Amino acid sequence: MWFWSRKLKLLLGNREYEKIISLCLKRVATDQTDYWTLRALGLALLYSGRPSEAFEWLTRCAGANPRKIAVQYDIGLIYMKQECYSEACGYMLKALEGGYRTDNLFRDLGFSYYCLGELEKATNCFRELVRRSNKDSAAHRLLGMAYKRRAMYDEAIISYQQAILLGKDDFTDIHISIAEIYVRQEKWSLSVVEYQKALALDPKNFSVHLALGSIFEIIGENTRAIDELLKAHKIHENDKRIHKKLERLLIN
Repeated sequence: MWFWSRKLKLLLGNREYEKIISLCLKRVATDQTDYWTLRALGLALLYSGRPSEAFEWLTRCAGANPRKIAVQYDIGLIYMKQECYSEACGYMLKALEGGYRTDNLFRDLGFSYYCLGELEKATNCFRELVRRSNKDSAAHRLLGMAYKRRAMYDEAIISYQQAILLGKDDFTDIHISIAEIYVRQEKWSLSVVEYQKALALDPKNFSVHLALGSIFEIIGENTRAIDELLKAHKIHENDKRIHKKLERLLIN
């Protein structure tokens, strides 16, 4: 049995879901319904885009193995992927209360709370995720996202900057998020710097050119505002906001 469970774990790690489904269904057909057969089958079905079947097998696994609390998280994951966040939280909390504590649980539970608008709970989950995985850029990004939505702007900027420092991804969205915070604080020069960093990564980003045009208009730099709005116009010629802004600036 140890060899079998290890084989399934390796197959899951390699994302060989169809192979897992085939192997496990053969065992189920001969009434070999051990914990890992049922759980691996459910997870493979879930990651193959078959949530209803996954729910059936994972529920069966949970019923047959009430002390195996990881399955509660698995079922919660099904609900989360279907955007049923309240149900997802319920199952994930059962796993957490039973002693199941993994990075993925805190990430997914936090995300579910975030989508429900329960931002303090989301923040606490993401803080724990950062505590457990302090070198994980994605964890700091999530925490920054929660802080920003709670208008905890200084904390959000620190988290976002840490995400950039630790990661190697395209951080266009983070620079935009930081720029938006500075706009809300009316720190125009700092917001311009962040938007320009975003453009360095994504030169044809319509929303960034539009935002820069609006900022330059606010601070009275009309020539620069027109330049940015014309760049935005080249990307989306029919956007009425651009027409109105350019018309106003050109008349003045």
